[in-house]
Amino acid sequence: MLKVTILIFVQISVLLAVTPNWVGSFNVDQTCDPDRCCCFHGQIIITNRYPTTYTLAAGVLGAASYCGTHHILSFPKPTGFTTMIVSDGDKFHFHLSKDSTKLSITYEQEDLARCVGNAIRD
Repeated sequence: MLKVTILIFVQISVLLAVTPNWVGSFNVDQTCDPDRCCCFHGQIIITNRYPTTYTLAAGVLGAASYCGTHHILSFPKPTGFTTMIVSDGDKFHFHLSKDSTKLSITYEQEDLARCVGNAIRD
């Protein structure tokens, strides 16, 4: 009887494990300072391009001329709630909340300040 009880406990634990949901649209707030950084602006849209790859599309706002107005970035499908995307020497650290409703972003840009931003699922 003890073996059955342990097996049932393990099965329930696996079913209750939280899985990140990266795919969707997130509305960017005004936390990031576009006078200091190239910031995501408007919406961040993450799609599942291939079984192991996601694509991020977002508007961009910033004082530097190379910021552009739009970025499309591909990155490996995260296995957890954090991931990092490197683009042109800049590093974007993403942290997805446990309920998958909020993205926290840290921007590490080569020649600009380190900035933070947030986005809430649409």
